[in-house]
Amino acid sequence: MSALPAVDAPVQATLDADGRLVAADEALLALQVEAGGDPNGLLVIPALAALVRLVQRLRIPISRGVEVAQGETDISMWVQLRPDDEGMALAIVDWQARTPRRAPEDVPAIHLAVAGDEGHGWNWQVDTRLRFRTVDQDAEELGHEPPRIGDPLTAYFQLDTRDDTAMPLLEALALRLPFCNQSAILRADAAIAYRISGAPLFDNGGALMGYRGRAVRIDEVPAPAPQPEAEVVHIFGPDLGRRLDQALRQPLGRIIANASTISGQLEGPLRQDYAEYAADIAAAGRHLLELVDDLADLQAIERPGFTTAQEEVDLADLARRAAGLLNVRANARRVRIQTPPLGERAPARAEYRRVLQILVNLIGNAVRHSPEDSIIWVRVDDEAGRARAIVADQGGGIASEDHERIFERFERLGLAGGEGSGLGLYISRKLARAMGGDVTVDSAMGQGARFTLDLPGWTA
Repeated sequence: MSALPAVDAPVQATLDADGRLVAADEALLALQVEAGGDPNGLLVIPALAALVRLVQRLRIPISRGVEVAQGETDISMWVQLRPDDEGMALAIVDWQARTPRRAPEDVPAIHLAVAGDEGHGWNWQVDTRLRFRTVDQDAEELGHEPPRIGDPLTAYFQLDTRDDTAMPLLEALALRLPFCNQSAILRADAAIAYRISGAPLFDNGGALMGYRGRAVRIDEVPAPAPQPEAEVVHIFGPDLGRRLDQALRQPLGRIIANASTISGQLEGPLRQDYAEYAADIAAAGRHLLELVDDLADLQAIERPGFTTAQEEVDLADLARRAAGLLNVRANARRVRIQTPPLGERAPARAEYRRVLQILVNLIGNAVRHSPEDSIIWVRVDDEAGRARAIVADQGGGIASEDHERIFERFERLGLAGGEGSGLGLYISRKLARAMGGDVTVDSAMGQGARFTLDLPGWTA
């Protein structure tokens, strides 16, 4: 792997409004190529790309220290980003290359405890966005394609998300702890199963740098000894959603209210950039509040014995109500939602609140992915003892190989920035199935997406 050129002066780059490199100094281009990006493509260096997206959202200058990796070298840099009418200017005013910090000393013990034989498996390191930064050369000897530098770990591995399976990796990430025995399969070959373990890496200031760990083929190691039921401990605990709701809902509500007051200039005129910044704060607060709701719902639907009410609901009426809740957001994006006409009905046996929740999620996703000046169609039908609501958009579409992936927990396929929690479709499908139905998708790239909520029809 080639070494980076010497850096004796600030490194400069210009990006367009989409975050693509228009011009860049040699040192930054070398990092871009090492990360798997194109010299004239989207900036893909994870730490820098995250800052670019932040500037795109806030439209204010940002100056911040970040850590990136290149081969066997870690680089500390101070980055300045300034937006303009055509995109933004990037300057790295401090660039310090150094030998990577060693992983915590207990990582080898984790490897040995999982692998049983240090000669099997392969080592990996990811950044804070779970993108591969280094991959052990032994991976090339395993009989399948190793991950590429810059690929997301969750795009290479599919984590085991069975209802009765703990998620050590996700729980550890939340608390920045080591994890062991995360079951996973290769997305490229579901017949190849792995057990993944790792430990967090921190910089001198205590900031998380990423994770380093080991992946071991399950058919190469003995299964872990079963633990007594009483000794199984879940880091999140059974009441995480309730505790988050109690701790965060009120302060988030105050933040949203105050930021909305500022952005609306209800107490007097304000510079436009400050008003826009306050609007971004309010939007971020609403996003966090939605995430709290999603986590509470996630714990509710995965609790043993979860059930829903069985009552008569009208999918046509609920579709009109869901669209009404999203009209402001749709109008802001110049998207029109076409709902079933008044008088049309599609009676179903389900829980009113849960069906409305599913339709708000499906229509909200359609609004998010629709281009300006497009139409979203919401249709219903009632036949053969089933009631259906169909939400169709004119967005970019979903590749056939991703039709099931989008329903996985924490999957945010194709979403940039902070949009979405990756839980909406997962929760919607779980709720639909709990009511005796399902949520499915029919889509192809470039042809929009068509989501169908199918439920038992109402019979008196």
